[in-house]
Amino acid sequence: MNTKSWLVGLVALTSLTAIGGSVHADPPSDHASRAEELILGLDLDEARKELAAGDPDDPNIALEKGRLALYEADCDGAVTMLSRPEIAKSEQGSALADIARGCARVTAATVVDKNVEPSVEVRYQDEADRAMTPFIVETVVKARDALTRDIGATWPKPTRIIVVRDLLSLSQMTGLPYESAQTTGTVAVAKWGRVTLLSPRASHHGYAWRDTIAHELTHLAVTRATVDRAPLWLQEGVAKREEIRWREPGVFDDRPPVDAVVSRGMELKLDLALDKLGPSIAMLPSADAAMVAFAEVTSFVRFFAATSSPDALPHLLLGLRQRKTPDAALKEASGFDLKQWDLKWRAHIAAKPKEALPALFALGSEPPNMKELRDRVRLAELLLGRNHAPEALVELDHLKGASLDDPSVRYIRARALVDAGRGKEAEPLLGDPKEVVASYGPWWAIRGTMARSKGDGPTADSSFVEAVAADPLEIECACQSADPQADLPADPGLRLLCEAARARGEPPLGAD
Repeated sequence: MNTKSWLVGLVALTSLTAIGGSVHADPPSDHASRAEELILGLDLDEARKELAAGDPDDPNIALEKGRLALYEADCDGAVTMLSRPEIAKSEQGSALADIARGCARVTAATVVDKNVEPSVEVRYQDEADRAMTPFIVETVVKARDALTRDIGATWPKPTRIIVVRDLLSLSQMTGLPYESAQTTGTVAVAKWGRVTLLSPRASHHGYAWRDTIAHELTHLAVTRATVDRAPLWLQEGVAKREEIRWREPGVFDDRPPVDAVVSRGMELKLDLALDKLGPSIAMLPSADAAMVAFAEVTSFVRFFAATSSPDALPHLLLGLRQRKTPDAALKEASGFDLKQWDLKWRAHIAAKPKEALPALFALGSEPPNMKELRDRVRLAELLLGRNHAPEALVELDHLKGASLDDPSVRYIRARALVDAGRGKEAEPLLGDPKEVVASYGPWWAIRGTMARSKGDGPTADSSFVEAVAADPLEIECACQSADPQADLPADPGLRLLCEAARARGEPPLGAD
């Protein structure tokens, strides 16, 4: 039960410390320099031609061949190329070699699903996650179309997605420090020409993994459009704006409002100037700092897009590709530089009516009575797992007020009421999603089950779509029933998810 992680949603990374330049004191050849720029812009076929025209004995050509192999997910080939002594002894060669070795370790026994027509390649560290493929492919195709519409993105093929089983593997695949991933709750990284995604099974109750894919694809699109020259505020701000534009609007798309998070962050002195965010939000010192930083860049880019001409954002990206500074590109695209835009945006924030954040989001402090909330919910879970639903309700009856905004609390109480034969009393807990603070897979699942039992097909269907988007490998979400012995869903994609959820062998609620 970590409401703060729901607000952060995801932490994405597009660039750590830049890894580029020459392996010798001499400047790299024209072929090596052009190849590096082509690789950063994801023009991998053109980069290969450029490298083929270079001197194979040139260490800088060899370095770029290693980089190209890494971008093409040929991690073993990258290790071989980057292990050459004249490359390995250089700082940047050593850094790239470390990434290649980590990538090779993680992908040593992976399985790959290739979808020829939509040109999506999904690699899994854990074969049990393969049931997600149809949903991943659908998300990628829709997100690519949305990004082409919104920012004029073009797409090299294939689009590569790698699903890893834990944060250590995510770190090894990408170069993100493991400690940073733990501190800020990182679940995905867009780097090296691909999206590396943490399996939803690695989180206790999943996360918004489909929006995360769209977020990360935005990073790849912006990286390609600018040849990796976009500042962090622009990368993350555009990604946060675009992560929800591949689908229909959802009830949690701006809850709590990012402007309210920004205002609270300013009060707590957690905000940073847009150009002072550092190399990555994933490397900020705390989850609170990451939460505020995400809110800042999201709010700023939304304000920029809403108050500029429709073509301002694509023109800004083009200016960066043409090696203009962010200030120069901004002024050319919109008439104002970053300092002027920052003043306009902060005035906009200051002029808005003050809006309090829900207590459960706990920005700057832990919500009141959180220990009691955790303890009573956990005890209720254990009682339910041992068929003591009335006793579980006694514990849950102590929880009042803001705690009932938590969908996980509502889910536990609804389950207890159903198990106690008081299902009618559970209906108010499963009504309007606007009454809860965040999306939560099991809450959506039991909501769908109850709606189906009343013959409300549209509510049931929409609830189960949200359940899978939040927690695809949880048995209630995937199988669309609280009964693990029920028949498999008719939909082929859901059938695969349900089989994978059952094979996972997770104990029933409270039976662990």
